[in-house]
Amino acid sequence: MKYLTAKSHHVTSSFNYINWHDLVHKIKNPPSLGNVSSNDAKKRSAIIAATDAPNKIKETVIKHNNFTLLRLDLDNTELDFECVINELKANGINSFIIHTTANHRQSSICSRYRVYIELASAVVYSTWAAAQTYLCCIFSADDCASRPQQIMYLPTRFIEDSYDYYIGEGQALEIHDSSLLVSALELIQEQQKQVTSLGDTLSTKPLHLEKLIGAQVSIIDAINKNYDWDYLLLAYGYKRQGKAYLPPEATSLVAGVYILTSNSDGRERYYSHHTSDPCATGFCLDKFDFIAIRDFNGDAKLALRTLAKRYFPKLDKHNKKEWAICRHNAQQTSSLIRGK
Repeated sequence: MKYLTAKSHHVTSSFNYINWHDLVHKIKNPPSLGNVSSNDAKKRSAIIAATDAPNKIKETVIKHNNFTLLRLDLDNTELDFECVINELKANGINSFIIHTTANHRQSSICSRYRVYIELASAVVYSTWAAAQTYLCCIFSADDCASRPQQIMYLPTRFIEDSYDYYIGEGQALEIHDSSLLVSALELIQEQQKQVTSLGDTLSTKPLHLEKLIGAQVSIIDAINKNYDWDYLLLAYGYKRQGKAYLPPEATSLVAGVYILTSNSDGRERYYSHHTSDPCATGFCLDKFDFIAIRDFNGDAKLALRTLAKRYFPKLDKHNKKEWAICRHNAQQTSSLIRGK
């Protein structure tokens, strides 16, 4: 079993490979960079991937289809080493590495860890992704670790860091015979069931409609076309767990936000089961509805004015010109009627 590695994330060719023994050595003996910032330390860190593919390009990794490592990206977690260790062992994981990151406790009291899980044999993408999704769910972790091409930064030392690590020594995980995979597949099936049932029953009527006049162009349509749901939700602090997302206000560890594809118009909309989620309106939301609630307390008019001016100035100028033309024409018509 080997893992793709490189001196930094800038490397695009001539990659190297390490095995589990090499990885343990690197965690125990990270290079020291001296008096640098945590961000500089990260930029100068070596990287590791969860595959033995020839490079870290997504298309190559998917085609190679040989995943050799499970990993977790625990950012801003309140868990300590003992909690992480106990949860891993409770899920039948005995050979693992936990280490703190360069930004561990640098700007908050929350911890930042990276976790590597040794596999006894390589797995295909579908199995690997299911296991990654389940692990991210139970640890409320960042699901970026489920992206096949995602790299992780190996640790470095620098002055005033808070580096620590733990090595779990035991048998590598034979994932095909594990209760972890059974639970992971059950989670995936439940998420798919939720998506299917919700898509068949929920209304897709937008919460807000624009009153367009003349040749005005819809700002709401422009917003909905120019934003990507995954990017948008991650930017607002959501955590992806397979087909579902966990909102930042959630008290549960199980994600209950789904992006549903309408059977009527083919458009993707947001629906939330979380009672603590301000966007859990009981309706499907488009991207404009979502932003209006998140950034403007549901004030659609203010959201339209602000977003049009900030992100679509040409459309905003065009719409204002059309409004002026229509108003002028209406005044002219009114004057003619009064003249008669």
